[in-house]
Amino acid sequence: MKNILFVLYEDFHCNSALHVHEFANNLVMSGFDCVVTVPHNKHTVASLSSQSPNSYNYNEFWELYKLPEYFKNYQGPDLVHIWNPREINRSYWEKLKKIYPNCKLVIHIEDNEEFITEKYLNRPWSDLIAEGESLVVPDNVSHPVKYQQFLASADGVTIIIDKLKEFVPPQVPHIVLWPGADIEHFSPRPPNRDLLKRFHIDPDQKVFCYTGNVHAANTQEVRSLYLAVAMLNRQGTPAILLRTGQDFCKFLGENDRWARQYSRELGYVDRSLLPEILSLATVLIQPGRPDKFNDYRFPCKLPEFLSMGKPVILPATNIGLEMQHQQDAFILPAVNAIPIVETVELLFRDNNLYQQLSQGALNFTEKYLNWQHNTKLLRDFYRSLS
Repeated sequence: MKNILFVLYEDFHCNSALHVHEFANNLVMSGFDCVVTVPHNKHTVASLSSQSPNSYNYNEFWELYKLPEYFKNYQGPDLVHIWNPREINRSYWEKLKKIYPNCKLVIHIEDNEEFITEKYLNRPWSDLIAEGESLVVPDNVSHPVKYQQFLASADGVTIIIDKLKEFVPPQVPHIVLWPGADIEHFSPRPPNRDLLKRFHIDPDQKVFCYTGNVHAANTQEVRSLYLAVAMLNRQGTPAILLRTGQDFCKFLGENDRWARQYSRELGYVDRSLLPEILSLATVLIQPGRPDKFNDYRFPCKLPEFLSMGKPVILPATNIGLEMQHQQDAFILPAVNAIPIVETVELLFRDNNLYQQLSQGALNFTEKYLNWQHNTKLLRDFYRSLS
């Protein structure tokens, strides 16, 4: 087994692209030949770190019949690793397997697909299941019936957090596959003074960052971060929120000046700028609480947060359940407005705890978020399926 095809559900701007990018490049260094295919806009690979002569190749879905040209031995894929079971990927696989019927299928799950489909369609899962295979859903969600059949047909499944094994058919082998941290780019550094000036941030302001989109599943938790920053200002602690990403729904109300006056809305920024933006943060916060969305995911920004060597505040769910409170991170039952305010004020007062959490974040990164180690787990899993 040598030729590995990774299938992404969006172009290289999507959050999962970094994970695929790193796994593919590390597999190439282990002797595999890897190709990453995206539905469109393959040029967006430039948003990731530069490609070297020994890195993976890449193409688009429409180039399905040309796949052998992208592998060095001019053969098709031996194994296809599909990055989530949504309709766009399932449909691509249906076409692919007709051309390459002997290749192995591995599916990666990184979200509670059932919850996301419910939210997107605004209908209970039981109603969607009842409609059966005839139900038509958008490409960007999983079909209630067909996605389960898709998973059952796989030779193996990788899951990003242990709780997702609830969705893996019992007869299908699986492993937990954590991402790594891009420590070459995301690492401790002094605040970028030029950026402070560009974003009109005063030296006495506490800085918080949220690097991500807002969508139907996370509106309340992101709103709570805006609310916490507003509360700090009203209590006399100057604070500002640096926000990257897009809003796919209104989440601050019709009159959002109460929140926006304490934020800098940066929109989409090139990935190369993110470490410098995070360098400005006083504390890094992942808002949220245990629920049907958060329990089943590994927020993609957390490896970047932890590798910056700053205190990280997390809810007691997903990766937070694998960490030691006040050692690796500050872990709360729920990270919403009032607990955020209380915790950051504690960290501002207690420099020893602040430094302990900063070092703890780096220690956790080194031990568990290592791309080379996690790629070895993936490589061994592939070989077990041959």
